[in-house]
Amino acid sequence: MINWTTLLHQVIDLELDVDEAQELEVGPEARKQTIFTALDVELAKLADGDGWFNILEHNENNSESIEQHYLKAIELFLLFSAKQQWTHLIVMDDKQWGLIKRSKPATKLAEQNKQYLAIKHFLGDAYYNHRQESFRHAWHLLIKWGLIDLGFTDEKITTKYKNLIKTQRSKWGH
Repeated sequence: MINWTTLLHQVIDLELDVDEAQELEVGPEARKQTIFTALDVELAKLADGDGWFNILEHNENNSESIEQHYLKAIELFLLFSAKQQWTHLIVMDDKQWGLIKRSKPATKLAEQNKQYLAIKHFLGDAYYNHRQESFRHAWHLLIKWGLIDLGFTDEKITTKYKNLIKTQRSKWGH
């Protein structure tokens, strides 16, 4: 099982380092908006890389690109949870984890579309209406997308996420 708390602390520490290095002074509301916008863009890039919806063109999906956008989406989900003070929603108990692990992959176009649109819907509801339960649903759907639909393992997500943070941190001299 992935230790989400550890991954959460890594992105919070990274953000503090970036703020310090850039001497950023961004207000809390602008910060949430920026994170939410970046998350929206990463989800779109992830869907674009996976390409299930692009029925007019046959594109080979780029597994490395998909992986990077998935990890960045996780990173931004975690950061957004910290800004909203919703970090308790990130942690999953054995029952929640088991439900995700036992879910069926979205293989049909309608299922994949519905899953993506549900994540976007729940995130919008969480952002605009401050609904924690919507955020939790979006988070669980994202984790399901990676583990079940994309076939990432717990270990791969953890290792690759830590490498992503390390790479980003090195850009800021830390």
